[in-house]
This record gives sequence, C-alpha cells and structure tokens, in this order.
Amino acid sequence: MLNVLVIRKVRTFRNTLASLRGWRLIKNLMFSGVGLLMLTALYAGFWRLLNYLEGVELIGPMLSWKLTSMVLLMTFSMIIVSSIIISMTTLYYSFDLKFLFSCPLNLRAVFMDKALETVFYSSWTLVLAILPYIIALGRLKALGGGFYLAYAFLMVPFVMLAGAFGIFFSMIVMYLFPSSKTRDITWLLGSLSVAFVYVVFRFSKPEALLRPDSLEVVAQYINYLQSPTAPYMPSWWVTKAMVAYSAGHWGAFAYAGGVLCGSVAALYGLIWFLSGRLYMRGFSGAQGAARFKGRRDLLPEQRLAARYPALRESLTMYWKDRLMLLRDARYWSQIILIGALIAVYLFSIRQLPLDTPDLKSLVSFLNVGVAGFVMAAIGLRFTFPAVSLEGNSYWLLRSSPVTVASVMREKLLVSLVPSVLVGFLLISVSNYMLGADLFISVLSTLTIVLAAVVITVMGIGFGALFPDFNVENIHQLESSYGGFLYMACAMGYLSLLVAAEAWPVQMHFAERFGRANPWDLRGLGVSAAVFLLLNFAAAYIPWKAGLKNLERHEI
Repeated sequence: MLNVLVIRKVRTFRNTLASLRGWRLIKNLMFSGVGLLMLTALYAGFWRLLNYLEGVELIGPMLSWKLTSMVLLMTFSMIIVSSIIISMTTLYYSFDLKFLFSCPLNLRAVFMDKALETVFYSSWTLVLAILPYIIALGRLKALGGGFYLAYAFLMVPFVMLAGAFGIFFSMIVMYLFPSSKTRDITWLLGSLSVAFVYVVFRFSKPEALLRPDSLEVVAQYINYLQSPTAPYMPSWWVTKAMVAYSAGHWGAFAYAGGVLCGSVAALYGLIWFLSGRLYMRGFSGAQGAARFKGRRDLLPEQRLAARYPALRESLTMYWKDRLMLLRDARYWSQIILIGALIAVYLFSIRQLPLDTPDLKSLVSFLNVGVAGFVMAAIGLRFTFPAVSLEGNSYWLLRSSPVTVASVMREKLLVSLVPSVLVGFLLISVSNYMLGADLFISVLSTLTIVLAAVVITVMGIGFGALFPDFNVENIHQLESSYGGFLYMACAMGYLSLLVAAEAWPVQMHFAERFGRANPWDLRGLGVSAAVFLLLNFAAAYIPWKAGLKNLERHEI
C-alpha cells in the first residue's frame, strides 16, 4: 500500500509542474534564478576556503577532509533537530491525515508515507546548501563525475538516518505523552537546540582558523588529533567513504556504504514495527484540545474598553492577537531564535577589528543597513504573516462590524512596538560598543527608529497584498512570492536610505578631518527631501496597495 501513496505524491508533483503556465511559470523561474545565484555565491566562498586550506604544506589535504567531516556532522545534527520539529506536524497534524485514515490503507503504510515526507522536508534545504561545498571539494581534489554520483548515493541513507532519529523520537514522545501540548514543548526544545548550536558556533570564533598568526597552532592541533570526527556517527561514515573513493580504495568505500544502507534498513524496520503499536495512540491524543480554564476577573483590554469606549474595536482585536501569541508555541520558538540572532549580531560587532575612532563611527553609520536587514528578517517571520495567519477565521473579521483598514492598523500596532525596540537595541548597543561620535549616534538611532516603522508598515502592506489564508505554517509564507518581494523591497529601501544620508555623513567626516566649510546647505536640503520622499513612498505605496487588495478579497 505504501507504493500507492508514493505514486500519489509523484503524480501530484508531475501535475504541479505541468500546470505551470504564464505568470506562475515566470514566478518560479525567478525564484530558481535567485536560488542559483545564491548557490553560486556559496560555491565561490567554499572554493576560496578549501583552496586556502589545501595550500597549507603537509597537512592541507587532511585539513580539507577534516572540515568535510565537520560540515557533514553539523548537517546531520541540523537534520535531526529539523525532523523532530517537522515530524510533529506531518505525522500528527497534517491536514490530509483524516482523509488517509478514512481510506482502505494500512496504518503502517500511512505512517511510513508521512515519515518519508518528514525526511524530505527536513533535509532538502540543508542538502542543497552543502552541494556547492561538495562540488568545490570534488574540483579541488580533481575527482571526476563519478565522485558526485557516489556522493548522491551516500546522501540518501545519510539523510534517511538523520530523519529517522527525529521520527523515532517524536513517535516515542507522543506515545508516552499523547497530548496536543507535546508538540508545543517539542517545538520549544527544538528551537532552543538550534539557538544553542548557533550561538556556541559563533562564540567559538571560527574566523580564527583563517588567521595566519594562529594557523600554526591549529595545524599542530589537527596533526596531533588525527582521530576521526565522531567515528560512530553516519557523518564520519560518509566522510570515510568519500576519502576511500578519492584514493581508489573500493573495498573501504563499499564497506562504508554497506554500513550506511544496513543501518537504514535496520532502523526503518524497527520504526515500521513500532508504528503499528505506537502511532495510533499518539495520533488520537494529539487531536484533543486543551481544557479551557475560565476566569472571572476582567481582562486588561476589558478595563481599558470600559474607560475608553472609542477604543473597544481595536482593543478587542488586540486581545485576540495577544491570546494567539500566548497560545501558539510557534511564535515562542521564533522568539528564541531571534534572541540568538541578536546575541550573535552584537557579538560580531564587538569582534570587528577596528582601530581608529573615525572608522568606528563610519561602521556605526553603515550598521544602519545591517540592523535594518535584521529587522526585515524578523518582520518576515512576524509582521508579513500577520494577516495570513488569520486563516479560515478571516471571514469572522469580515462579517464583524470592523473595516479592513482597522484590522490592518491593529496588526501594525501589535508589530510596531517590538520592531522599534529591536532596532533601537541593536543600534544603541552597537554604537556604545564601537564608541561612535555623538552625531553618528544620534543620526543612526533616529534613522533606525524611522526605518523600523517603515519596514513594519511594508510588512503589513505586503502581507495584505499577498494573503494566503489556507497556509499551514509560517515557513510557507516566508518562502512565498510575496515574502520574496517584501524582502527585496526592504533591502532596496535600506540601501537607498543609507545612500540618502551618505552626503551629510560625508560632510560630517570632512569637518572632523579639518576641512574648511564642509557643510553645504543645498546638499543637506536635497538629502532631506530625498530622505522624506523615500520613507513616505516606502510606507504609503505597499499600505495602500495591500488595503485595496484586501478589500477586494473574496472570503
């Protein structure tokens, strides 16, 4: 019966490709083109890194293979964490599960179908991200096309093993704790794991490996530590097989590949057996809703609405969004990752090798663009999906006595405060760490506050311009065409914003360097006019376009 479900997916994919016509085809080609450019940039960076390491005398080849084993180990760990998070949705909350259970299908076949789906969704982006590294490695070692075929053969059991660990963990946890809250706890633990690995990796200062003054110490360390990296992990088995292939040791390659395939067969056989006994209990428990705990005291929104009746409409919608934030663990998991991102960002600013005060002030000004990018990335997770996450209940808002404009304004106010706080925190702490002068500190702070407002307005506007009320999770919205346009427009806006202020900043540094009469009033007037026009257009156009589109949207 499993083959029937697999054929269903293959035909669905084939029909999706065949249905691409007109604008949908152009849109997907645009996405593919941007993805290829990103992979090409990754390849160039990996090629430069590997070429540098390979050039180190005596230990160059060992360094490149050591780095390969570390990359594969990191990839394996990330796939495990990803599969734990994704398997909770695909195995227990997928929208088509009730339909599949109503069909004459075997329980184990349904489970394995969703398990394979979990493996694919949790691994394809990571596998695609390290593909440029493998291509650069094969070119550096002067290996032929057979090397890439061997790598593709090894990666199939590699990702299946990583995904199996997450699937097995989810199945056991849901069997022991069959509750809808188990998924929320698992999401939070998974996000904490990702944030911990990300922060620890950055705080370990990996850039020190490329410093000439420390390369000798690193080389001695690696020469002394000739033991394999995590020898009992599949990442080392793949590395060992690749090394064997490059050296022409076919027996060692076949042995490593056989161990991988045998492990996959044994582990999935165990999962197949246990799924018949454990899966249904976990699925049944996952469908239960949390018990409602009533409260008799008035909510803060109710007290404010009684005092200010004119604000009742906005306060009611704010109360709804506040409850959604508190009840949905997906938001809290994103907040954990954002906290890790901010910590790493500030740490990276602190580690910049800057010597002169003027250079530090210049970096503080340019930091407006980088901090704006961080806010846009956060907006892609929270602000842009705000309208679409109303989901199937959007018809309730449209049938209630509220306007579309009031709904968008409420979404804007909910997202605006945290966006401004994050932007102010990034710039103020960065300016303090860098020791920027007063003019740059004031200019960058005021600019980032205004940019936070504009980027938030853009997020709500683009979210209303490209709503998707049938989406299952935030990640689908982030990777959508509307999300791509939002990020592209936000990056264009930030680039033009920094360019508009470049002229006054140039005058400021000319004054610091002792230049006579550096300030040009006409230039200041032009910069101010461009600055105001840019911010007005960046906020007004997406907002009005989104408002008109949402008003015309059919429920």
